[in-house]
Amino acid sequence: MKKPRNAAVWMLDPSWLNRQTLRDTYLSGVMLPEWKETDPWFPRPFEEALHPKMPLAIDPPHVARRVSVQRSHFTIHGTDRNALDKIVETKDSRLVKIVIPKEAVVSVLDDLETLGILETTVFPNLEGLSRELVRKWGAQ
Repeated sequence: MKKPRNAAVWMLDPSWLNRQTLRDTYLSGVMLPEWKETDPWFPRPFEEALHPKMPLAIDPPHVARRVSVQRSHFTIHGTDRNALDKIVETKDSRLVKIVIPKEAVVSVLDDLETLGILETTVFPNLEGLSRELVRKWGAQ
């Protein structure tokens, strides 16, 4: 098993994030990939460059079992790799980053396991199963 490192959990209001990114007050909620407003975040591969700097909250189509099981919602990022960290620091931000110190990561994972939240419940595929088995038996 890898040595723990600091982890983070992000909480955000997706409607607020999208209003900040799009600078538009008429849009509310999470964007859908097929909406014209999201086009700049989905350039044609090898033909168009990505121009938006800020992230956008989207609700993806559930094309994979893993996405459906997780009830996944995503932020799709622009060119600024540190955009979320910058947004967290703004006044009246509705984005929070909760850092879990590396010394607490194993304990938090143990607590989540007690609650029935395991790699295989979040990632129901072979990769999730492998990570769960390594966590449980890898250090033996």
